[in-house]
Amino acid sequence: MATEILPLTTIGVIILIALSLSIFVKRLGQNEVIGFILAGFLLGPFWLNFLRPTDPLVGGFAELGLFVLLFYLGIELSLKEFLKSGSAIFVLALIDMALTISVGTAILLFLGHSLLFAAVFGIMMFSTSTAIVAKFIFDRNLIENNAAKVSLAILILQDFLGILLLVFLTSFSSEQGSVLGLAMSALVFAVAAFYAVNHLTKVVEAWMKNNGYGHTTVTLYALGVGLIVATLASLVGLSTAIGAYFAGFALSETDSGARIKRDVEFLRDFFLVFFFVGFGTTLFFDMAGNALVLPSLDEILSMAGLALVLGLSAMAAHSIVLRIFGGLFGLGGEDSSLAAILLSPLGEFVVIIATVAGGIIAGVEARLVSPLAFMLILITVIIFQPLYNRRSLHQRLLSLLPQLSRHEKPVKQLGKQETPYAVQQVEGFAFNLFVVVCFAWVAVLLYNDLPGFGVPIIYSRQVTAFILFAFFASVPFYRAMRAVKRLFKELKGHRTLATV
Repeated sequence: MATEILPLTTIGVIILIALSLSIFVKRLGQNEVIGFILAGFLLGPFWLNFLRPTDPLVGGFAELGLFVLLFYLGIELSLKEFLKSGSAIFVLALIDMALTISVGTAILLFLGHSLLFAAVFGIMMFSTSTAIVAKFIFDRNLIENNAAKVSLAILILQDFLGILLLVFLTSFSSEQGSVLGLAMSALVFAVAAFYAVNHLTKVVEAWMKNNGYGHTTVTLYALGVGLIVATLASLVGLSTAIGAYFAGFALSETDSGARIKRDVEFLRDFFLVFFFVGFGTTLFFDMAGNALVLPSLDEILSMAGLALVLGLSAMAAHSIVLRIFGGLFGLGGEDSSLAAILLSPLGEFVVIIATVAGGIIAGVEARLVSPLAFMLILITVIIFQPLYNRRSLHQRLLSLLPQLSRHEKPVKQLGKQETPYAVQQVEGFAFNLFVVVCFAWVAVLLYNDLPGFGVPIIYSRQVTAFILFAFFASVPFYRAMRAVKRLFKELKGHRTLATV
């Protein structure tokens, strides 16, 4: 077992076997990710029992792999460009989610499954693998492609919304308002994290540059900040993935963003191997019983057929949405087809949902969750590569569907419209005050997890919370007060002119 072998030897064995199987799978025309997952499956309890899902090495490296990828993705996607098309992409993502969930839920209800079971797999069907798609896009240098950018933006939004739905599942039959509370927590955490990381990094970045530190030091600092933000996200009830996203977004707006991205590329590829290998060890493994549980042949064939129907239905739903509505958001026929294909492979979030659902689904259906989720991932990943290779055929088939087009109305040029100075100050005051409120909210959310540092005085935890809040909120508070001062000065000037 892995616990009886030196960790360095274990790491070497994992890399060599995963690399060998990925090359073999790639030669067969499939995505190399299948080779990584297969390596984990064979090295795990199913055959060699060299690795187990409960091994600290497997869990730690797998979690780091997902963090590095999402952190890298956050740096890769410029926040300014993302916000520029954010509202449009948000609507497109919602339409895609609604149709996909509806189709999956309807199929399983028709087959006689419970509403909860059907809803769980309906949510799984839009849970495209960010890890697989992002790595595919990076490997083929598609990051500048419009369809790839749209797909990644949709993935980020759907991951975020999927986390909210996941919390709904975990709070099923619990108190009302938990989902709304999580949404508010996510909003204030996103604002606070972005503001703190962005502004603090600019100060640290300037200091390091003036003192002769190289870009490697900046990259190490960035990774440390990203890990801290991801951890804080988990402490306030959010996913570490969301924390990694927002840390990357904030760092992308700094001068060192491009250099950090280049330095992190190798870490991304290295840890991704362990992420997928770790996932492979969990296949057909019962965490509660700490044992391998294999279904019968009839059950496997039945699940494979159902997974095929669900997988093809999800792909059809993506294609229909992107074809019909893509034109409204600037996607042509070719881009709509490519974006739909990139949304095809399901992955890591399906595993997370299956793990959570296993605790709330009872009876016979509980035993179907994990293996059916695996079949769904396997089928969509296997189909993904051939579907991409035949995207011209996919595009021709989609051309049979109508496409709604965006009609631009000519806009009269009235010259540059500048926001009045007083309005600018009101906006600055409102924004900075909102940031202060977000920092206060996050401080309250983190209060129970803040250390008291063993200081032998009363209210040590309260003092810690106040110091942290005051440190991060001081800049937006100062800017809010400065905006108020400027506003009153501007209004006073107008009153003086009016009396003259």
